[in-house]
Amino acid sequence: MKLGLALGTLALGAMLSFSGYLSAEEDLAKDIAVDAKRDGGKLKLSLKPKKDGLYINKDYPIKCTLKIADGGKLEKTELGKSDATYEDAGKEGKAKSVSFSTGADKAVEAECKLVACTDSTCSAPFKVSAKSN
Repeated sequence: MKLGLALGTLALGAMLSFSGYLSAEEDLAKDIAVDAKRDGGKLKLSLKPKKDGLYINKDYPIKCTLKIADGGKLEKTELGKSDATYEDAGKEGKAKSVSFSTGADKAVEAECKLVACTDSTCSAPFKVSAKSN
């Protein structure tokens, strides 16, 4: 009887810990500052963690999907790892920020899928979004 109670308590604790971890994952989008600005026919898009100790995962194949306002011209509708410029964090596979640049003559909506990491663990992929001027 005591063994059954101990195992049940252990399983409940594990489920609560796991569900807390998922909630933390879902909130990571709030911890990434997304800046999308157009200047001189170019869109500059940057993603940067708002907290110390949080980084952009450089190994994950980051992908940003872009949509331009009606009648606008957009150089690329998707930006990926090969288009990215990373600000090195001095840690293997981690960056302080990531930025992209592409031609755009009207306002752009961007949605990016990325992974964020701390020193010891990385998140599941999640999305952030922004709209330029």
